[in-house]
Amino acid sequence: MADWDKFSTDYDRIFLEYPQYRYILKRMAELLEDADGKSVLDLGCGTGNLMAAVLEAYPEVRLFGIDPSEGMRQTCTQRFAGRKNVRVTTGDALEIPFDDGKFDFVMTNLALHHVAPVDREKCTREIARVLKAGGSLLYSDMFCDVDGPPDNPRRARDIIEKITGVALYCLDHGANDMMMIMLKTLPADVAEEGEYMTTPGVWMEALRSAGFERFEVIDVPPGEFGLKTIVATL
Repeated sequence: MADWDKFSTDYDRIFLEYPQYRYILKRMAELLEDADGKSVLDLGCGTGNLMAAVLEAYPEVRLFGIDPSEGMRQTCTQRFAGRKNVRVTTGDALEIPFDDGKFDFVMTNLALHHVAPVDREKCTREIARVLKAGGSLLYSDMFCDVDGPPDNPRRARDIIEKITGVALYCLDHGANDMMMIMLKTLPADVAEEGEYMTTPGVWMEALRSAGFERFEVIDVPPGEFGLKTIVATL
């Protein structure tokens, strides 16, 4: 598992070199649609890159961010100091520290793959709990095409191909530090050691069990690496 407090000082430098990451930020902000005056939660907000993209598109949004890492929260809080419509606090996907039905949207980027399989339904129930009726989740992450245990060879091959594909893509685009991160985390991705890649269908089934009814799965180009955005509506 990464030391997120320590990594908070390098996160932006590394991730903002990665073209797909920058694309996801812009695309997720676009998918919110007319968010001015609405309440939006960023679940696993990190240093606030997604929040910044949303604020640029919707300056009047009521924006909340939660993250379990103190270092990430400090960076994010400093970034938005003086913005009265932004609040950053501690919390995680299994215990969201807000009242029922508070948010029009919940968004989360590259975070829920850290939720263990046994906790996925608890996570989706928490997200549904804090959303208003008719509210939507926007969930971007890296997914695989084969679900199964860590010793499933088809699953392992699929993850290896996707992770190494991303690493080579980063190398080709000058994101060398991001390339190294992808290669370093590959064993944990395959072994399910704090990294729990699965298919969009597994997450959608957990979301259905929490009451979500409408789904859209959007590929992040280039699509062969498994980066996708799931839009789910109650």
